[in-house]
Amino acid sequence: MPDMKFIQVAILVWGGAFCLIMALCMFLSSNYNREKRRYFILMESSTAILLLMDAAAYIFRGYPGSVGSVMVHVSNFFVFFMSEIVLICFHTYAGIYLLTQKERRALLRVKAGYIIACVGIVLVIISQFTNLYYYIDADNYYHRMPMYILSFMLPVVCMIIDFTLLIQYRKRVSRMMLVSMLLYILLPVIAAGIQSFWYGISLINFSIGISMIFMFIVAMAEMNQEMYFLMRRDGKMKERLEIATVLNRCVGELLSEKEDDTAIHNLLGIISEYFNGDRSYIVEINEEKQVFVNTYEYAVNGITEEKNNLQEIPLDMLDIWMDSFRKNGLYYIADLETEKGQPYYETLKMQDITRLLTVPLNSEGKIIGFLGVDNPRLHYEDHTLLSSLQYFLTDSLKAKKQKEQLRYMSYRDMLTTLYNRNKYIQVLDNSQVEVLSKVGVAYIDINGLKQTNDSYGHEAGDQLIINTGRSIIEVLPENAYRVGGDEFVIICFNIEEDIFRKKIQRICENIVEKNVSVSVGRVWEEAPADLEVMLKRADDLMYTEKKRYYKNQDIF
Repeated sequence: MPDMKFIQVAILVWGGAFCLIMALCMFLSSNYNREKRRYFILMESSTAILLLMDAAAYIFRGYPGSVGSVMVHVSNFFVFFMSEIVLICFHTYAGIYLLTQKERRALLRVKAGYIIACVGIVLVIISQFTNLYYYIDADNYYHRMPMYILSFMLPVVCMIIDFTLLIQYRKRVSRMMLVSMLLYILLPVIAAGIQSFWYGISLINFSIGISMIFMFIVAMAEMNQEMYFLMRRDGKMKERLEIATVLNRCVGELLSEKEDDTAIHNLLGIISEYFNGDRSYIVEINEEKQVFVNTYEYAVNGITEEKNNLQEIPLDMLDIWMDSFRKNGLYYIADLETEKGQPYYETLKMQDITRLLTVPLNSEGKIIGFLGVDNPRLHYEDHTLLSSLQYFLTDSLKAKKQKEQLRYMSYRDMLTTLYNRNKYIQVLDNSQVEVLSKVGVAYIDINGLKQTNDSYGHEAGDQLIINTGRSIIEVLPENAYRVGGDEFVIICFNIEEDIFRKKIQRICENIVEKNVSVSVGRVWEEAPADLEVMLKRADDLMYTEKKRYYKNQDIF
């Protein structure tokens, strides 16, 4: 005979894992209503924790020692606690489906549901310390207490409230969604009735898990149905399926493990193939300069690339496009000759463009650029693919910028914008495996920074550091590192000695012009064996100069 405990644990663990997968699937979907999506993810995640904690409770029930005691107490607490959380999430999820925001605020039943659930949470917490619902004996076994019935009754009352809302407003949801929500209410209520008299299997939690699975299937089916009707509205099913296939290919590229630039370039290639166009591209808006910048472009074989010719285009040149983006969600040129006299006509003419299709890239209700294809020969009357892709592209571009920002921050000193110690250490590590040639290094240290901080405050000291950094940036912006509070290092590879010394001299002159005093140690070698040894020599030279400075200042 199979071990019933093992079977129950296995079912609970698999149910929890499945709920986590469902939450992840919903998280990755961008087609679902944002508010519904948020609470569905919370509901599935909470159910996953509930089932996994119930599994843990079974595993550690009767487990000897302090570990068993802790795990039994913790797991049982979370079983009761997460049951209430799931109840709140469902109450909210059902309200979003059934009611307007105004109705949710006004209806007493909605408020009563929240109050009952919150009371349930409070009682769960109390029972953890007072054995209100249950107690754990010395052998780490779970036992019900007389007030345990409250843990059933409060959720049942809340579910009855949700049941009345579902029945009253049933016409506002699809039949399948209504059935799935009713199952969430009826199955646990029936299970609670059985379990109140006979306890041995987690019927309530099993029923919650099953209803969540069914609710997920219905939600996904509704999303697919919405997409299906959207595709039917704009054309034949065959064309819609083709768009879906191409969209999946494009999304697959964006979700692949390839570099962001490579993935986006491949995506543009798929777009050009679908439209049989000459070029596809992404143009972004530089808000600071008020210009358009062509950031990505794909040109088919035999077609010239125009990316470098389409940098810093004034925003007002494409005012008509922007207006159309806002009103129609696209800008389409069926015949370029009809655009004659427009400020962009000659630019497009020089690129041999006769037809053009573009859609805006939107982020948080604001146009940040556009996605376009030149000379589309197929599907040019349907912008569904481009419009669908713009959401994925916007997210990818945002993620790419965030990565670049994080990469920048990890290697940049925020006060001076020079490279920081992380980048400096990386350069040192790389130098161990490279053959070095014609290397110049310099160590720069600000004189009197501590005295400035003590006398005039840290803002004055920071200004000395900033001025020193600016002086270096003006000459060697990509070869300098701030490695300490007032210490800067310059490392130049493949540079002639006279050029290196002139640049260091120019930096020193810049620093003096900004009324900053520094000590400098510089070293140049034709073929150094060890970069760190060079830097140590430069540091020693700098320190010798610093001692001379302080001696002249009568500080020592």
